[in-house]
Amino acid sequence: MNTNIKKQLRKLYLLNGIGNLSIAGAAWVLLLVTDGYSLIQVGIAETIFHIVSITMEIPSGMFADICGRKKSLAVSCIAGILSGLTRAYTHSFFGVCISIAFSALSYNFWTGTDNALAYDALSEEGQEKFYDGYVAKQTVIYRITDGAATLCAGLAVMLGNVKSQLIGVGIQSVRLMILATVQENKVVTENTKTLRERFLENVQESISFLKGNVRAAKLIYRNCLVGAIDVLLLFFMQAKLPMTGIADWVLGPLLFIMSMGGVLGAAVSEKVKGLRFGYLFLGCVTLAFLGFLASFTGMALVMTLGGFAAAFADDLIQIRADVELNDMIPAPQRATLISVNSLCFSMVMIVMSPLAGWVFSL
Repeated sequence: MNTNIKKQLRKLYLLNGIGNLSIAGAAWVLLLVTDGYSLIQVGIAETIFHIVSITMEIPSGMFADICGRKKSLAVSCIAGILSGLTRAYTHSFFGVCISIAFSALSYNFWTGTDNALAYDALSEEGQEKFYDGYVAKQTVIYRITDGAATLCAGLAVMLGNVKSQLIGVGIQSVRLMILATVQENKVVTENTKTLRERFLENVQESISFLKGNVRAAKLIYRNCLVGAIDVLLLFFMQAKLPMTGIADWVLGPLLFIMSMGGVLGAAVSEKVKGLRFGYLFLGCVTLAFLGFLASFTGMALVMTLGGFAAAFADDLIQIRADVELNDMIPAPQRATLISVNSLCFSMVMIVMSPLAGWVFSL
């Protein structure tokens, strides 16, 4: 791998790593509950997040492919700043919902775009074979940094919502500065067509790909199902674990241990690349469901092991799905088509989030 590519990937590792260090983002459920909101309201907020995501997922992917991947990532950071400021300085559930909407936009303009930027940077040098390792490292970085932020869940409560949110605003500002040094993909910079021509081409080619690729559709759906179970489980564990009677300082470490299941899943991902995706899905969805059942035992250790298993399954199948999907997708529509994966995830979450809020509140 040449020096320029290494520098590009290191910047993407750094951008994703520091982006996950926001203690307000990692402990958002706990902060809401601490502020007096119910688990049902938490479920509603999560549903709003995914309604916005469904609305903006494809447009944000198209924006990245047509206007530029760097610009899309910059919009993500700005939306993150607005989300933090809104949550810090409004004191109503309506304000929470507005903040969640900005958070969804931040998610939309980042997800898929960073991976498209990395894949095409490698592809331009004929080094796509390194993408498998790249996405595995990104997953490990995500789980460790997100876990570290979750480990500080108690700190977020001690600092209070306003200070926690402002830390997140500062992190997004730093990301904007780092992003300024990232190189744009040639598939964007060397495209001489007008924006209108790019838009029409993007729509036509994306529809054509989706119509003719049933395998990609199955892969996306299966990945989303496992991911939804894991995400909801880890969210609501923030509220469920304290009910077992554990000391306040123990919550962060237990949530961190759960996140480390994803690190193990990422480490194993390359070793199972030869396994048929259907078999991989059956194993992963079974593990995720067992983790869900463990959350109702009322035993902190069992619940932690269940969360660990769900995180392991989620990251394992996500990496394999990411690699296989990117290998299928044409470069000019990469961010758009990867956004379809996030769109499907939001559709699954819209159904499951309020249901999970009700189930976990029993």
